Amino acid sequence: MTDDKQLFADFTELQLDALAETFNLSLGEAAAVFSEMVAEPIELTVPTVKILRREELLKELGKVQGADKVDRLCAINQHFDAGDAFHTDTMLVFPEQGSLEIVRKMLGDGTSIDQITELEQDALAEIGNIIINSCMSSLANLFQTTIEGTLPVVKTTEAASLFDPYINSDVILIAQIGMTMSTQNISGYMLFIMDVASVRGFMAQVQRLFGI
Repeated sequence: MTDDKQLFADFTELQLDALAETFNLSLGEAAAVFSEMVAEPIELTVPTVKILRREELLKELGKVQGADKVDRLCAINQHFDAGDAFHTDTMLVFPEQGSLEIVRKMLGDGTSIDQITELEQDALAEIGNIIINSCMSSLANLFQTTIEGTLPVVKTTEAASLFDPYINSDVILIAQIGMTMSTQNISGYMLFIMDVASVRGFMAQVQRLFGI
């Protein structure tokens, strides 16, 4: 069995830069579509890409929650399969308060946060569906392959509980993104939960794309 510790040492700085540029290209298209939804320009920071173990990622997400852990995390999750190349559970994660602000922008500023229940869930699923699928569709075009996905599932919980269904998935590829709207800055994460073989397969696609 492949040792996941060796996986981190195998990737060079050039490969990780290429990985960041791949997500920069794919998320840029997603931002343009999302901007139309909220009728406001959306700016994304260049993604910071890391490959982390489960426990390391929980520490990162804990920083998003804040020291008092009052603000839980909202995650929109979809599973994607690229045949023999790789498979991944792709998760878009925001602080709960930040996700509600996005929903307010989408539904109209007159909507009170405490009035959004099932409507909030539906809106978040649609937001996640658009951002995640725009990203994955762009990746499919870049890699010249087909990537099939499931419908989005929305979950609001503490950071540690996000990964309960993935108890055997120790390798997680993350692209940290910042979203800037005129009224607020929201920091989020795009998580790609993969096994070691899928991370290697994904990186092989990136290397072919950039001729590395």
